[in-house]
Order: sequence, then C-alpha cells, then structure tokens
Amino acid sequence: MTALLSAPAQAQATRTWVSGVGDDVNPCSRTAPCKTFAGAISKTAAGGVINAIDSGGFGGVTITKAITIDGGGNTVSSLVSGTNGIIINAPATSDVVLRNIDVTGVDSDPEACTSVSGVKILGARSVRIDHVAISGFKQAIEAPLTSSSSDIFVDMAFNDLDISNNCTYGLRLAPDAGHHGRATIDGTTVTGSNIALSVAAGAEAWVSGSRFFLNNQAIERTGGARAHSLCNNSIAGNATASTFTDDWRCTGVAPPPPAPVTYCSVPKLTGKTVTQARTALTKAGCKLGKVSKQKSSKSKRKKVLSQNVPAKIQVKRGTAVTVKIGK
Repeated sequence: MTALLSAPAQAQATRTWVSGVGDDVNPCSRTAPCKTFAGAISKTAAGGVINAIDSGGFGGVTITKAITIDGGGNTVSSLVSGTNGIIINAPATSDVVLRNIDVTGVDSDPEACTSVSGVKILGARSVRIDHVAISGFKQAIEAPLTSSSSDIFVDMAFNDLDISNNCTYGLRLAPDAGHHGRATIDGTTVTGSNIALSVAAGAEAWVSGSRFFLNNQAIERTGGARAHSLCNNSIAGNATASTFTDDWRCTGVAPPPPAPVTYCSVPKLTGKTVTQARTALTKAGCKLGKVSKQKSSKSKRKKVLSQNVPAKIQVKRGTAVTVKIGK
C-alpha cells in the first residue's frame, strides 16, 4: 500500500515585510520580502504586522483579519486606479491599524474620480488610522459598516490624517441601516472635498485639533447624527457655512454631560451558572437570550460553555446574548 503524503501548509508569520524590490513568491521575511500588501497579508497571521523595509508602491489590499500595516519612516504608498485602495472587512473581534501610508487614487483624468474609496470600512471591532495621507478618490474614507453586526458598535480612530483633493467626501461616516459606528478625529486636515466630514444616522463623531479648509462644505449631519467639536478645531475658506452639533471649546468650562449610554459591554459568561450570567448581563445593560444545553464533563454541568457574542464586545443596550450550558 502506498501512503499519500501532502506537504504541510506554510505557516503564517506574526511579522512580515514588503519592499519595492520584493517578490510575492517570497515568504515575506526580512531577508526575502514580498512586493505588495496583498501578497504579504496572506502570509501574515491574524494579529500580526506588515512592515515596509523601504519606500515603494505596494498596491491595494482587502483586510479580512486583525492586522497592522505600518510604513515606518519610508515613503509607502497604496496606489490604485479605478477601484478602492484599502478595504477593511474583518470579523467583529478584529482590531485593524493602518499607519504611515499614502493611499492614492491615480486617474488619467483627475476630474473623473474613477477611484472609489481610499479606505472603505465594512467591518471590524476597531479601526485605527494614524499618519496617513489620502487623495484622488471619490471619498477618502468611507464607513458603511455593511458587514458589521447590527448590534455591535465599530470604533474608529482617525489621527493626524492629511486628506486632500477627494471629489465627493473627505470622511464619510454613513453606516448602512441598522449598523452603528463611533469615530474620534484628531489632528486631521481635510481640503479640496465637496464635503469634508459627513456623519449620518447610526454614526457619531468627536473632532479635536482638526482643520477643514477650502471645501465646498465642512460638515454635513443627516438623520439626526451628531458631530461634536471638542477643542481647537478650525473651519475656514469653505463655500458653504456649516456647524458642529455642539462646540466644547477649550475654556476651562466643563463640557455638557454625555448622552445616555446606549450600549452594553458584554461580560465574560463562561464558567458562570445561568443565574450568574443573567445577573452579569443585566448589570451590563444586556439580557439573557436563549439557553441551550450541550453535553459536557461533570465539572462543567449547569455552567456556561459558550456565548454567541464574545466578551468585551460592545453591543446595543438590551441585546439578548444566547448561551450554551453543560448537561
């Protein structure tokens, strides 16, 4: 009898590398880097980091897991034409970080705006974008949050961004119906967009130390959404006047009280009895949903084995969390 042996799958690394002179057939190691972000991400473990060894254009990428992409001190570009630059479509337990990158839409006719979104956020637990320049798209950052759970708030932090010459929107926080996101925007400049910041129903934004200059309109709020000015923001040279929902100036005066908490941070339920789980959920602002049973060892009988919403995820207040208990 002949034994059939298959080669083991290539292990994914926690840190990978790209280079302007790399090759995607490489393992993306420091000494054998890849050529593109797309080539490196398939060889990077969830929660890992993609670094750039040197300057270069590394193309667009779709992110489907927790990852950090960091250009370091190099000139690192994601250059695309007629499509999206970086798409984030990760699970609700994933944290995604983009840092020190230029995302550029390249078109033969800059007025055509055929490049869609510089960064498109469909789903994740959190997205942090630091020290990133975005230009040449219809919208620099778009957050429809289409793939996020309808119960979960996606947390987004945008820090020190240079958003310039994007045709329609600079930052567009417009979740699909039933989806929710919260964003902080700090130290960011938006110029040359039709609308610098658009916040729609399902989203809320807090802005500090940012500048909205020379756009058609600085701020758009629709569907009752709120965009708060925290401190040191500047709005100048825009064709259409617009305002924040409120302005918490740096006067030493305490800001108005926050809106009532509308979310529940799901507690860890595993190992608890049903009664303990119900108490913990009620205290957090959630409630106990369907309870089913699963065969288990004697020590785990009548205790929670699993929960359908992971611990520490923030969901809408009143969300029912289903559990399985041992029998």
